[in-house]
Amino acid sequence: MDDILSDLNPEQQKAVKIRKGPILILAGAGSGKTKVITYRIAYLIHKGYAKPQDILAITFTNKAADEMRTRIFKLMGNSQSMWVRTFHSTCAKILRDTLFHRKHLQEIIGVTGNFTIYDEYDQTSLIKECLDDLKIDSKNFSPSFVCSCVSRIKQDLQTTDTIDNDLICSIYKYYNKKLKEYNAVDFGDLIMKVVEIFEKDKETLEYYQERFKYLMVDEYQDTNRAQYVLTKLLAEKYRNLCVVGDDDQSIYSWRGAEIRNILDFEIDFPDAVVIKLEQNYRSTKTILKAASAVVKNNAHRKSKVLWCDNEDGEKVEFCAAEDVHTEAAYVARKVVELNLQGVDLSKVAIFYRVNYQSRVFEESFVRFRIPYEVVGSLKFYERAEIKNVLAYLKVINNTRDSVSLKRIINIPSRKIGYVTIEKVSAYSKENMISLYEALLRIDDVKNIDKNTKNRITHFIQMLKEFTVLRDRLNLYDFALQVIEDSGYLASLGQDKTEKDYFRRKNVEELLISIRDYTTQHPEATIQDYLADVSLRSEIDEWDGSTQRVSLMTLHNAKGLEFDTVFITGLENGLIPHRKSQEDEQQYEEERRLLYVGITRARKKLFITYAKQRDMLRGGFIYTTISPFFREIPYELFATTVGSDLEWK
Repeated sequence: MDDILSDLNPEQQKAVKIRKGPILILAGAGSGKTKVITYRIAYLIHKGYAKPQDILAITFTNKAADEMRTRIFKLMGNSQSMWVRTFHSTCAKILRDTLFHRKHLQEIIGVTGNFTIYDEYDQTSLIKECLDDLKIDSKNFSPSFVCSCVSRIKQDLQTTDTIDNDLICSIYKYYNKKLKEYNAVDFGDLIMKVVEIFEKDKETLEYYQERFKYLMVDEYQDTNRAQYVLTKLLAEKYRNLCVVGDDDQSIYSWRGAEIRNILDFEIDFPDAVVIKLEQNYRSTKTILKAASAVVKNNAHRKSKVLWCDNEDGEKVEFCAAEDVHTEAAYVARKVVELNLQGVDLSKVAIFYRVNYQSRVFEESFVRFRIPYEVVGSLKFYERAEIKNVLAYLKVINNTRDSVSLKRIINIPSRKIGYVTIEKVSAYSKENMISLYEALLRIDDVKNIDKNTKNRITHFIQMLKEFTVLRDRLNLYDFALQVIEDSGYLASLGQDKTEKDYFRRKNVEELLISIRDYTTQHPEATIQDYLADVSLRSEIDEWDGSTQRVSLMTLHNAKGLEFDTVFITGLENGLIPHRKSQEDEQQYEEERRLLYVGITRARKKLFITYAKQRDMLRGGFIYTTISPFFREIPYELFATTVGSDLEWK
């Protein structure tokens, strides 16, 4: 182990070797925080201070969790009994296991162990249903806005007594009532309900406190109120809590992240050991100086000075383009030049502040024949054909999931129309039963013709047969049978169009992924697979290995790195965003967002802005350079194309 620790710098070694108590590791960008966490885990186990099953390591994406597991395996050879998970997957497992073993909690929590996890699409569908039932016009009160409000309420662990908007409160209550009726939870519920169990059932809390004697939380600056409370509850017995993060990279307040969780860690744990990881291993000195010069202007931050032993590297290139099309063409030409010089396109990224900015870059890249990928656009698991297959699996797992049941009842077409479904839904509400139970009683539903009732009976019988098969086949064979026997796979080949062909290929790709999942997890149940899929993010699906330039928002760039980075649209109103202008905290977060973008670059950094942007109804608007731009020292720039700017 001592030989392995020689790979670490003195501060990293110090963080690894601390045996007990609370630890705050302030890890600057590119300072090797994942390496420190994995080495600390290996060290604790190697020294006999902890067993693998004593450790819970939490990070924010499945991609990061997978990487951490891989690194631990390389160091130790075995990590199976150790929990290395995201917050949501941790809570999904705790919640499911607890509800199966302590059934009296099912009534308190409102769901049973085979609950369905609703993703954002399912949540929006249910919100729309709630607004219709409550006779609230969704045109005046958008479902996406309501979803945002509901998520924030749960992230903040609010009760209905503390919601200050009566209409939102009534929708929230009705929405939760429908979730309970459908035996479903949303992402916010996963953490909120585990916190509720821990606060109401001390035996369960004590079990998990004893189970996880060592708790490590990565990206602590991104935790929200619910995640913060969950962490404190789990750690309060043994207090072996190690949090790793960087307040300078806190950029998700709009998701509920609270920077004070990391800034106030020493108030929560006065005896905490604080270690600063300030040596950067990623970027050139020039890039690091540019990033540090920007973020040091924030007042609310913990002092740290990043440094590196890397080369000075190339200076920053800047372009002040006449308009967005000129800006996109400049970027495209530079990418072509880099590619001709032998630069791998998969190591090049274009960053922008908001999604709509990608359009002109996509158009320009098509003209220049540059292969590209938009990261964070429509996810694989959000495609209609994929959600249809998953809806079948969700219903077979949980027949009370009416959102998924409505989705598949007429896919492929069974001539069971919207009007029929509305009649059955009305019957289910009148009799206070689930939609599935109402379909079982279809003969009692009035004003539906005999042929339609027969088709519904045939559909229900098919679902019953699938339920029997579920317990006989492995996950892959079962999924294949469902797709074939339901007629869905055959229906995708009927139109014989290119679009139809790609839909079928997507379903085949899903089957391949299920086969791979089954190989890796032979004992996995349908619940395990659905939970894994529901909790995936767009970054989890991106691997960065293809020969394509990556286009993404600055928020999506968090946690990634590239040899060459283009930060585009560095204009006042975009970076910083116009909505942040009157709020100091939001304004500082915008500065941190630029800092994150700059520190993604390893070797080469380009910064661009457009002097004018097109307006929706024609014409254009003149822009001004971002005030953050002049915070970067003039001497760090190599060339300035089309610029008459002066540094002050």
